Amino acid sequence: MYASTRSTSGSAPPAGGSTGRAATGNTCRNDWSIALRRRFPMGEQLLFLRPEQIQPDPGAIRHDPGDLGALAASIASVGLLQPIGVIHMWGDTYRVVYGHRRLEAARLAGLERVPCLLLEVDPDELFIPQLVENLHRQDLNDMEKAEAIARLRGRLERQQPHLSEGELDAQAGRAIGLSARTVRRYLSLLELSPSIQELIRQGALTVTQAQHLLRIPNESTREEVAREAADGGLTAAQVNELASFFAANPTLTIETALQALEAGARLRREVPPEPVEGPPERLARIPLEEGEERLWEEAEEEEEAGPEAADWARLRRFRSLDEALDGAGRLSRTLYEGDLERWAERDEQAPVKVRLLLRQLRAVVEAIERFCQARGWPVE
Repeated sequence: MYASTRSTSGSAPPAGGSTGRAATGNTCRNDWSIALRRRFPMGEQLLFLRPEQIQPDPGAIRHDPGDLGALAASIASVGLLQPIGVIHMWGDTYRVVYGHRRLEAARLAGLERVPCLLLEVDPDELFIPQLVENLHRQDLNDMEKAEAIARLRGRLERQQPHLSEGELDAQAGRAIGLSARTVRRYLSLLELSPSIQELIRQGALTVTQAQHLLRIPNESTREEVAREAADGGLTAAQVNELASFFAANPTLTIETALQALEAGARLRREVPPEPVEGPPERLARIPLEEGEERLWEEAEEEEEAGPEAADWARLRRFRSLDEALDGAGRLSRTLYEGDLERWAERDEQAPVKVRLLLRQLRAVVEAIERFCQARGWPVE
């Protein structure tokens, strides 16, 4: 069914043709081809295929390859240093297994031939390894992860129809190194509207924020809260608080809820007697002692963010202005002493986390400015 020998049409670059670099006329030589063959001996089935011979994987997880300009420029300059994994389909046609972005960048760079490793494996056997590799890529958004997990779960359900819903979640989680609870959190994103899913794709909402939206019974209110979270930088805890408010009071407006949240009112089970007017008396904050639901949320956030974030979440709140000033000073030092840069380099979720940090800091600055203005204190 799948070829076990090298295709003659793609086994070697033609005389004078481009191998791993963009065509540059007579200046292009095959020395890079020779180096590649030394790294990957003949038994590894190293091929040099025309880009049009290689079909995309119809089940690829990532929909948007992102900005390929820099990668294409690098490939045009120094060649494609890592071969693309392919399987043989029919005739001189192959399908990419890994290296989708490199293939698209190679097309953009104008390569006439692309170095590929022919993989001797049935495509069905590649499903879970591909899935695991892609789910741990830092550039996948949460919707792409949710769709990939749903594909895996559906596959397991077809293979083992006797399993319960919980058993399917647990087995899918074991296959990709996640808990059953995390699997359910990602799958819940597929129940949201297309417009909210688009916010998640864009990175404006995280799975931790979006999971709470489904508890809001009114669809239009759910959309409003999602946009407010994306534009206004609401934390997952604040989205959770709003969702609880609307679950108990589905007919009231988001303006009332946001005013109460800003004023620090409890939204859990009762509506404030009157809409809040004028400047807030307190900065908005969410108490940590909220019972089991808050503890569940902390456990979820710990699972996603890792032990460092969990340790920070357990620290006590500031109890004086002096402590708050000291905390602000420590945060400033993370910038000036290079801590932020070091953290970002070793954290795959750094783009999302830093963006959320920026939104929260902006919200804090705005709230403190309103606090000062309400008291007639000058703000520099």
